[in-house]
Amino acid sequence: MHDIFLTQSYIFIYAAVFFMLSLLTLLVQWVHCRRLLKGAENMSTVSHKSLKIIHTKFVQCYYMNEGVANIPVFVENCLEKDKICGISRRTFGKWSVQLLFLSILCAGAEIFRILASAGEFLEALPCYGICALELYLFFSLRNLCDVEGKQALLELRLVEYFENHLEPRLRLNEAMNRVEDVPEPKPVRAKEKAKGYGPEGFSGEKGDELEALLREMMF
Repeated sequence: MHDIFLTQSYIFIYAAVFFMLSLLTLLVQWVHCRRLLKGAENMSTVSHKSLKIIHTKFVQCYYMNEGVANIPVFVENCLEKDKICGISRRTFGKWSVQLLFLSILCAGAEIFRILASAGEFLEALPCYGICALELYLFFSLRNLCDVEGKQALLELRLVEYFENHLEPRLRLNEAMNRVEDVPEPKPVRAKEKAKGYGPEGFSGEKGDELEALLREMMF
């Protein structure tokens, strides 16, 4: 069996390299999503660059449009633009599957080379076994990492934070700013007080008449 592995061509080595790269990209996605989830647990003191960008975009969108109409869609669009090593996160995620297919394709090319050169089935048997092993390891690791589940949980946490924490806080700040911008009532001048005008704009006699009329209506 050892001699069979030694007689394989360089295509077999390429298949192994592509498979290792597919596992590496999968692990990078898992680490990235885990860091985002950890940062989303406390968005008020977030230090992750991608989460800071999403937080800033939400605040800007809120003040420019006087609110965010659909927060889940906003979060989804922001996560679509999230990048890993300068590459879109979703594009980066597709690479792991494509690299796995390239690995299997190389193994299939090696099998074809062996059979085309009048080789025995025993010589091609390791390639079949390696293809099956690659598929098993890749999808087992993918289910273990559960990148899609972590992405869905991240989106849910961001929506919950924006709807229940950040948006009410921005509304409160906006209301406080409006109260501060309201001009203070002008003080009543001494001349107006001497004439008998109060804050409500009625003279002293008219005020007494109005008070008497209200008493008659009440009793």
